[in-house]
Amino acid sequence: MIYDKYVSPFGTITFGTLDDKLVHMTFSDDDVQLTHTPFHHKVIKELDAYFTKKSDTFTIDVSFNKGTAFQKAVWQRLLMIPYGKTKSYQDIAQEVNSPQAFRAVGQACKHNPIGLVVPCHRVIGKDGSMTGYSGKDYVDLKQRIILFEKEGKL
Repeated sequence: MIYDKYVSPFGTITFGTLDDKLVHMTFSDDDVQLTHTPFHHKVIKELDAYFTKKSDTFTIDVSFNKGTAFQKAVWQRLLMIPYGKTKSYQDIAQEVNSPQAFRAVGQACKHNPIGLVVPCHRVIGKDGSMTGYSGKDYVDLKQRIILFEKEGKL
C-alpha cells in the first residue's frame, strides 16, 4: 500500500492506495512513509473540493481489500447515502436484506477502512442520536462532519 496525507479542517487524514484505488482513509496522523503519486493528487484534489464545498461527491475508485461479505455489502450501501443526508443503522440493515443486523451494521461502520469517502458518518441511531464513529471517542467528529455537510459549518 502507498500512503499519503491530507490536512483537513477536522485534522490530518492518512490515506492509502493500491493499484490506483483508495483502500484506506482515516482521520489520524499515522506514522507512515509518504509517497506522492498522480492518483494521490486526484484524491487530494477531491478532498479539497469536498472541504471547500465545491463538490459533494467523490469519484475516486475505492476497493475493499479486507472485510467480510456482510461488511462489504454495508460499505457499498453507505456509498449510496446522499451528501447531507443520514440513515439509521436499522435502515442500512434492511437495505442489505438483514433487518435484524443493525448492531452488525454498526460494527461494519466502525471497521470501515475508507472513512469519509465511504460515509459511515452519515449513519446514526434510529432515534436520531449520534452513536459511534470509529468508536465512542469519535462521536464529536461525526457530529462536526454531519453539520458541515448539512449547514457548511466547520
